[in-house]
Amino acid sequence: MRFVEIGNEAEEKKESKPAEMLKTETTEISGTSGTNKINSTSERSGKKEQNEPNESHESPQSNESHQPNIAGKGRRMPNDNAVPVYVEVQERIIRQALEAMWFEGILDRQVNGSEWSTCGVTATGESVVYSCDAEQKFSFARVKVKAGSIKREGVVCTDLDMFLEEMVLNRLQGAKLTAFVQELQETMAKDSQCRALLPLRIPAEDRHYDALESHMTDGHLYHPSYKSRLGFSLKDNLAYGPEFNADVPLVWVAVRKELAQAATSDGYELTALLEQHLTKEDLQQFRQVISDKTASLHMDAYVFIPIHPWQWEHAIESIFAKQLMDGDIIYLGASASAYRAQQSIRSLSNRENPEAPYIKLALSITNTSSTRILAQHTTQNAPLISDWLDQLVREDEVLQREQFAILKEIMGLSFRYEQLPVTQYGRAYGTLGAIWRENVSVHLNEGETAWPLNALMLVQRNGVPFIQEAIERHGVQLWAEALVHTLTLPVIHLLYAHGIAFECHAQNIILVLENELPKRIILKDLHDGVRYVPDQLLHPERAPKLHPEPETHRKFNRYSFIYAGDVSEVRDYTYDAFFFICMTDIALSLEPYGLSEEAFWQLCAGVIMGYQQQHPEYAERFDMFNLLAEDALIEEMTKRRLYGDGELYFRKTNNPLRLAKDMLEQKDEDEQKATNR
Repeated sequence: MRFVEIGNEAEEKKESKPAEMLKTETTEISGTSGTNKINSTSERSGKKEQNEPNESHESPQSNESHQPNIAGKGRRMPNDNAVPVYVEVQERIIRQALEAMWFEGILDRQVNGSEWSTCGVTATGESVVYSCDAEQKFSFARVKVKAGSIKREGVVCTDLDMFLEEMVLNRLQGAKLTAFVQELQETMAKDSQCRALLPLRIPAEDRHYDALESHMTDGHLYHPSYKSRLGFSLKDNLAYGPEFNADVPLVWVAVRKELAQAATSDGYELTALLEQHLTKEDLQQFRQVISDKTASLHMDAYVFIPIHPWQWEHAIESIFAKQLMDGDIIYLGASASAYRAQQSIRSLSNRENPEAPYIKLALSITNTSSTRILAQHTTQNAPLISDWLDQLVREDEVLQREQFAILKEIMGLSFRYEQLPVTQYGRAYGTLGAIWRENVSVHLNEGETAWPLNALMLVQRNGVPFIQEAIERHGVQLWAEALVHTLTLPVIHLLYAHGIAFECHAQNIILVLENELPKRIILKDLHDGVRYVPDQLLHPERAPKLHPEPETHRKFNRYSFIYAGDVSEVRDYTYDAFFFICMTDIALSLEPYGLSEEAFWQLCAGVIMGYQQQHPEYAERFDMFNLLAEDALIEEMTKRRLYGDGELYFRKTNNPLRLAKDMLEQKDEDEQKATNR
């Protein structure tokens, strides 16, 4: 295994032998905005590599001129850190693990003022005390541990392996303990590699959506395995991780039409969508490859499907070996365009044609809670769901007034897995498919800019929050009011008026700003990120007839479904992704600017209460999808990783929206009493 530098030279001299292996060399390459740099790894022996050689993996249809550059290309250089980044990363993982396990009731706790503690078990069976400064927040009773405060037997602790041994392996019971430990160890390796290459600040020219996607380096702020990327080596991570801004090639295969399934949105045509990503030279080369492989079939007998280069190497060429040898699938090679990985890793933007649709690919790695496959039915449902929602948005007065939009998923491609033998089906399921998604540029007007919403929580390497300039320009109160209205109103209107919940975590929300003041939002990732009860929709007759999920799908992901059995599941989907994760993270990010959690949630509750007063026609639905209930049901994500997906894990917790509503009503009552005196 090869490593990249994760600390500065002075620190390397003081660290153990693994730290001595963290060496890099620099290769300059030309990029889309100036000179890019990559840290190409070299062996501990000091033996110099060629500039990231083209590592081809021959298939029966190998075309050497189109082999992907598996190493990739990037631009970021190691920074100098007073504290080695892997120490910071270990402390963060321990901190988030404690926060999640305390919140979900996995670990007990003893609270003495601000000091929280719990006991682990050493290798010899003795009790050991872990303590820290922590507090239970107003927001859903989330637990927050003060950075740098974690101690083991009174001594500062940043040793992740010791923590995992004493607090997880020796303390807990669960089917997935070893796997959970591996996820956290992999997170440590991947995030340390990433943080070593962070720029001190995001340059001004990168404060736009496509560039910012590769700067969103923090990952999930609740989930302790926020960057596990199981399946990626460190070399893979360097080549394909979005933080490294590498040039990623696309591998293409031709699949016999009877073995492929394609769906397009209204007004779009498959060939035209493909040609936005394939040059004339690409198509000519592909035609020649097919002609060389089979004289009896024309190019029209095949459907072209793009594949992530990692997926080709680690999944497709072995899983589909028989089809490759039979000619049912033909390896075409890599296309000419270079791509930029977005923060989801498997969604890519085209560097050569920046306004082309984004492409989302199947990628058989596990990150946070899921393996990133693309099930066949979701690829075919994507355009159906997008067309339905697009019409709904266009015809809705409230959403039009709010200038709300979605990034339509305009094409889905997939292999027909039902055509495979049973012995191949399980391995192949969801591994070969792609979704075309609209480019954000088609929705932006002059003077507008777009940010991934999680940019609001990002703290740059120099310690300055990304949003600081915007808040200093407008003031925290005005900025927060604009933000909360912009985010909350479309989400609750879709829930109350239409009965539809979206997976509105920050990665799926694009914030549109004007003069860096929040103006409107665009939602994305629709094919598997909506939930509703069909007969509780505002217009059930307009809902699309979706391709059903196969019976085996829930075995791959029990949390992946669109049709809910009860309206409470729809409401809780909104609670979980939008309020518990997204809005809580924003609330905590605004606290340092003087806006308390209570004040933030009063802004949220105020939007909901104002909406309800303005729309009495939905009174019954306010009770049906009661966002102001006393309790909220929240998914326990860490339990999923510890105990597996054999059952669904949720817990009740206090609802800050209800508490904020009560505060606002009490405030109104007090003001009324004061007026009447």
